[in-house]
Amino acid sequence: MLFTLIAANIKMMCRNRQAIFWALAFPLIFVTIFGLFRLDQPLSIHLLVVDHAQDQVSLAMVQSLSDLDRLEVEEREDETEARQLLKDGEASYLLVIPAGLSDQMLLGGGQEPARITFLYDSSNQSAPVVIGVVQRFIEEANRQVTQAPILLELRSEGVQARQITYFDFLLVGIVGMGVMVYSVIGLGSSMALYREQKILKRILATPLKVRTFFAAQIIAYLLLAVVQSLIILAAGTLIFGGHIYGNILWILVLVVVANIVFLNLGFIVGGIANSVRAVDGLANAITMPMMFLSGTFFSRDTLPPVLADVVAYLPLSPLLDAMRGVALDARPFWDFPGELAILGGWIVVTSVVAIRVFKFS
Repeated sequence: MLFTLIAANIKMMCRNRQAIFWALAFPLIFVTIFGLFRLDQPLSIHLLVVDHAQDQVSLAMVQSLSDLDRLEVEEREDETEARQLLKDGEASYLLVIPAGLSDQMLLGGGQEPARITFLYDSSNQSAPVVIGVVQRFIEEANRQVTQAPILLELRSEGVQARQITYFDFLLVGIVGMGVMVYSVIGLGSSMALYREQKILKRILATPLKVRTFFAAQIIAYLLLAVVQSLIILAAGTLIFGGHIYGNILWILVLVVVANIVFLNLGFIVGGIANSVRAVDGLANAITMPMMFLSGTFFSRDTLPPVLADVVAYLPLSPLLDAMRGVALDARPFWDFPGELAILGGWIVVTSVVAIRVFKFS
């Protein structure tokens, strides 16, 4: 009887377009959108250059700057116009090469050094990095002109490290988010619909045991949560090049454990709401704050410290922390006893609340 009910529940969920949307389409939309953006690639730096010298040294300098990776050099003739572009926010960096640069550098000796002016938007957070690049470039050009000997040499060696991108961080978050949203909204809507149609009340009058009915519901949702997680991970890794370094089996174990909490929340929502429409509002009020505060899209470290400490105890937070540790650091799930303890506490609390608030009519 139990297996028959499980199969029947899976069939009903697969035929429900809304359930399929929340289970697959909704998280896959996020995977696709973020997968199309290359957020880990460094942005190109747009540098305006006004060359008053137009001599051999200045032209070679501008050409060398143009050859640098991620540096887009645009030459301008009018310094006043270039400065105005900087003030108007249409440019972030401006390099002004003075006239007679070659003559000043050839004189050398006790003469004052030729002054190259670098202007930048002080509100740009990338400015210190760009200043460092330009400064090192000027120092190298100065050394080559003076023909100073090289006393220090940097020898760099590449080490093949584990590649973890923002999309990898995000992919795990979307798995947790998708499981949570589908369980809370999907199960809550089903329970509210069954109560509206008097199905739950009729079950009490049948030989079917109530616990068997609910066990079939829970097992069906847990199985679909596993399939849902595998599909999201497959789409993220195979289509958009995401990386999963840990054991996928341990990830699924965490999904199942945390999904018990989300299913309990679904029972609670379905027990409190009077209609399917009311379920949507109440379920979104529960899932939306967790979706954005628990670290689905961004690290919780960017939150105010007090708020970050509070949201660390929301059920989605320990799930994402443990899943990222397993998926990205290749650690076993038992390396996260604190996160598992929080999830265990939520299972107990939500189970008690669900039993108290759920009603059959």
